[in-house]
Amino acid sequence: MVNKLFIIIVTYNGIHWIDKCLTSCANYNVVVVDNQSNDNTINYIKSNFPSVVVLEQSKNLGFGKANNVGLNYALKHGAEYFLLLNQDAYLKKDTISKLITEFNNNKDFAILSPIHLAGSETQIDLQFQSYLVPSSCRSFHNDMFLKNQVKNVYEVSFVNAAIWMLNKQTLKKIGGFNPYFFHYAEDNDYVNRSKFKGLKLGVVPNCFAIHDREQKFRKQSNLDVINYLKIKLMDPNQRKSVNSIILLALRQSFKSLIKFDINTSKLYLDSVFKILKDSKKIKAIKVEVLNENFPFLNF
Repeated sequence: MVNKLFIIIVTYNGIHWIDKCLTSCANYNVVVVDNQSNDNTINYIKSNFPSVVVLEQSKNLGFGKANNVGLNYALKHGAEYFLLLNQDAYLKKDTISKLITEFNNNKDFAILSPIHLAGSETQIDLQFQSYLVPSSCRSFHNDMFLKNQVKNVYEVSFVNAAIWMLNKQTLKKIGGFNPYFFHYAEDNDYVNRSKFKGLKLGVVPNCFAIHDREQKFRKQSNLDVINYLKIKLMDPNQRKSVNSIILLALRQSFKSLIKFDINTSKLYLDSVFKILKDSKKIKAIKVEVLNENFPFLNF
C-alpha cells in the first residue's frame, strides 16, 4: 500500500520547516513542487533527501495549481492515494496508515484529515478547533465529553488543506484544484465541489499530525474579500451567474461605503471589474467543473 501512496508538498521558501517535514515522510514516495523558492529550500532537499522528487517551477503557480502538478506526477506513476502536506506540517508515525484504513472503510468520503496539532504538540491547532464546533461537526463534542463511543470518522463542513488525504476515486470524481484560485480558498472550492458530487469531508479523531504555524486567528484581509466572491461564483451547488455575483459585489460595496469603510468598498468595486474581465475564463472553468471529465488533471 505504501508504494501506491504519494505525499505531495508544495514549497515556497520553506527552509525553516522542510527538514522536519521531510523527515516525518521517510519511507514514502514524496514529490516536492517548488514555487520558485529564493532561499535554500531546493538545495537543502537535494543534498539531504536525494530520494525526494523535486519538480521546480519556472514561476509561482500558487497552492492549487502546484498541487495539481504533483497530483499529475503521482497519477502518472501509479498512485492510488495522495497526501497533500503543507511545508510547515509534519506526520506522526501512524498518520498515513490510519487515514488509508478509514478511506477503505468509508467509500462516501472524498477527503480525510487527521486532527491537526499545534507545533508544540500539546494542544489542537487553534484554527483547526473551529472546524469541530457543533455547527460544523454535529456529534463530535457529545461523543467526546459524554464519553460515548467515538466514531472512526466525523463528517465536517470544512478542514483546510494543510493535511488532506485523497484517493484516486476522489480525483476521478472531483478532479484537481480550480486554477481560478491562486492562494487561499482553493480548498473551500474543492470541498464545495466534493459536496456537489455527493461526497463528504471527514476528520479521523484517533489520527494526528502537526501544523507548525502561529497560534492565532488570521485577521480578515483584502484577499478574503475577493475570495468571498470567487467562492460563491465557482460553487456548483449554488450555480451563481457572473451577473448575480457582480450585483452582490455592488451591494457589498454600497454597504461598506455607508459604513465609511472606503477601502473595502473599493475592493468590491475592483472585484467587479476583475470578474467582468475574466468572465469568459470563469464560464469555461465552470463548465469544466460541471462536466465529468476530471477537471484540471490528466488521467
